[in-house]
Amino acid sequence: MKKLIEKGSSVEDILERVKEKYDLREEEFEYNVIERGFPGIFGFLAKDAVVEITLKKTYFERRLREFLEDILKIVDADVRVTVKSSGKAFFVDIDSDRVGRLIGKHGKTLGAIQHIAMIFVNRLSDTKLNVVLDMGEYRKRRRKFIEKIVQEAVAKALKEKTKVVLDPMFAFERRLVHEMVKRYKGVISYSVGVEPYRRVVIEYVNSKREGRRRDDLRESLRGESQDRGDR
Repeated sequence: MKKLIEKGSSVEDILERVKEKYDLREEEFEYNVIERGFPGIFGFLAKDAVVEITLKKTYFERRLREFLEDILKIVDADVRVTVKSSGKAFFVDIDSDRVGRLIGKHGKTLGAIQHIAMIFVNRLSDTKLNVVLDMGEYRKRRRKFIEKIVQEAVAKALKEKTKVVLDPMFAFERRLVHEMVKRYKGVISYSVGVEPYRRVVIEYVNSKREGRRRDDLRESLRGESQDRGDR
């Protein structure tokens, strides 16, 4: 997740300095001594110690959990945050007696918190990381709601041979729509607009045009799937 190359007068000095600087615990990092260093003779021929330090996932999980607990306690002093990771993704579950307030209207507060969490954890890492945040199974319930919206939009597009423009959605919701639309024949989906007003269009296409239109829109959909918030 992150590697550090540090120099110092000794290996012990380097490790203590890094633990203090990054708020590291013993079980949250591994290290490899590249150079032991040499104090020199009367100050001559001295050589720095060099250590490669690798931060483990447990470090990022703890820092992300503590960060979210600190900012969410403003709303609920008893908020409970659980963080798990898989690959480059961190899955956060928030348990609170004020879930409704933390989710916000149409999930806007939830989306904002997830965005802030993503910025925070990526500032700690050398590689791009993803954060998926949920509260009170909101995403599960939202998925069912989106399924209903897609069914109605597809039915209208097919019946009237037209396009249906959905309301603005978060990136992860737009990706859900694209995945769902793939189940239907005679329609395609693509996104238009810019954040935070980006929305999905579900459009009717006849069988002769469908393949060509899907190729034309492949780049657009690739952009949707690569959006970190889509996961």
